[in-house]
Amino acid sequence: MRPRPVTLGDVAREAGVSRSTASEALSGRGRMTESTRLAVRDTAVRLGYRPNALAQSLRTGRTGAIALHHQHAADSFSSQYFREFVAGAMDVTSARDHDLTLLASDPTTPRATLPRVDGVIIADPIADDVRALELLTSGIPVVAGERYPPGMPTSPVVGVHHEQALRDVLDHVHGLGVRRPALVGPDAHSGWGVVLRETVDDWSAERGLVTAHRTIAFASGFTTSHEDLVGELLDAEPGVDLLLVPSEAVALGAIAALRARSSEPGRDVLVVSCADAQMLGLTDPPVTAIDLGPRALGAACARALLSVVEDDAELPPLTLIPATLSLRASTELRASTAGGASTELPGSTEPRRSADLRRDAVRA
Repeated sequence: MRPRPVTLGDVAREAGVSRSTASEALSGRGRMTESTRLAVRDTAVRLGYRPNALAQSLRTGRTGAIALHHQHAADSFSSQYFREFVAGAMDVTSARDHDLTLLASDPTTPRATLPRVDGVIIADPIADDVRALELLTSGIPVVAGERYPPGMPTSPVVGVHHEQALRDVLDHVHGLGVRRPALVGPDAHSGWGVVLRETVDDWSAERGLVTAHRTIAFASGFTTSHEDLVGELLDAEPGVDLLLVPSEAVALGAIAALRARSSEPGRDVLVVSCADAQMLGLTDPPVTAIDLGPRALGAACARALLSVVEDDAELPPLTLIPATLSLRASTELRASTAGGASTELPGSTEPRRSADLRRDAVRA
């Protein structure tokens, strides 16, 4: 037979105080001498008392938990980006003695009840996600991990400075001779997709260039043949010399589509992923990518949300964290044929030498 758990009443009797005094002493509230407060806490430790979360919630109106919502939460665990984002959020909640709850996701079906949490992080908000829209109008504090698409209700956003990182890599490949970029990116339901399109189009217009486009639904890696999609783009736009893709899955499709057309990735057509993953350093050729720092982003979102929940903080509409570039053979093979000059990237990137990158590519 399991022993009965220690209750608040047990602590109060042992410490010689009332239940209300014991409760206030353990929660840091109420007026009492410091010796009384310490005596109650020492008694609780000695007896092995653990507060009842439900009872605490009824008293304080808080659950001690925040939630994470993603349009395709279960499927997204196949993505390194999402796993690291979740880990970053958990780093913060664990350190602050909060739980992190992953909400059930179904973008087309409303929830029966609102989640019993103190706040919600919406990762990668998507315009047609019914449950994200519910959360944004629920009155529950919300912080978004990445920007909202146009026309969607909003909340404070913590996102990555995609514009700077994308311009850095575009400037780099322009120096390698790129004149006809193509972007395969998320459609207008994704705020990230909108940022990518606007940034590439603005950069191209400033140089008198025109970007070719193909759009896919966000997180379409579960249903879409990326090789076919990129192949259709290459067939329709035979002058394309740069493929910008949103993920490792599309990067693999791009490499396959190029080889099927006897084009060498990294020399004939350069390939850049707008989100890095460990896999991209192991492909043939390794793929240049923007490292979005998903663990740092998840942590920043959790810190921002807890500052609202615990301190009623006023957050700015948009907080940006920097990204970095990982230059690999899918762009640097062309750099090597151009002489292997040292390449320094401004802004969000670190200086890297093309020769060093070529050695990385050979090892891979």
